Amino acid sequence: MSTIRSRMVSQTCSHQTSASNMDQPKQSSQQIVLNRTRFNSIEFETKYVELVLPRGRDVKFPIEISNYGAPTQINLTASNEIEDCVRFLHNDFAAVGKTVVDAIVHIRTQRHGSIAVTAGYGANTDSFNIDLIAEPYQEIDTAPGLAVPGEEEGYQKVSRISVHPAVKVVAALAFILVILKLFDMVPGYVGMVSAILLLVILIMYKLFTTSSQ
Repeated sequence: MSTIRSRMVSQTCSHQTSASNMDQPKQSSQQIVLNRTRFNSIEFETKYVELVLPRGRDVKFPIEISNYGAPTQINLTASNEIEDCVRFLHNDFAAVGKTVVDAIVHIRTQRHGSIAVTAGYGANTDSFNIDLIAEPYQEIDTAPGLAVPGEEEGYQKVSRISVHPAVKVVAALAFILVILKLFDMVPGYVGMVSAILLLVILIMYKLFTTSSQ
């Protein structure tokens, strides 16, 4: 008896340590009572457990087993609906006194199922229902001024307002110099440079307005 009790205590402590860094669900635990009313009897603190869990993360769900009789072989089994998202760190063991079994739950969407407890190598089996509810996604509000379409539209408007008047002024001066050259009122090289400048401005203006559309 002392050997079995020592082994159970060491197993319980080691499993509690390995799962100590897991998150805790909003409903903390389930309690199971053995051999209180009769040999191999199974009682639950509640027949329905609801856990609200974060999505995509391992969460520790402790199951406390209290045995009021002789050492009893215990096996925990998750139903088919949740067997892929529930695993037991300690299972198929002889329960002596009080033992804590950590179930690790990992979900992405809501799941419903049950966990069965078998006592005494199949002498008695009972189960409790469990709902695994995923926490809702958190929506991130975006300020209207930060929207990409608005920024792009505002940028285009500012660009057209700030660039177009300057281009028009330079083009007007170049055009005037070209006219003055026709009347020989300015040197020839000034008229030639003005004509080239006016041509370059017209080409750049055309390219700018095309890319801005």
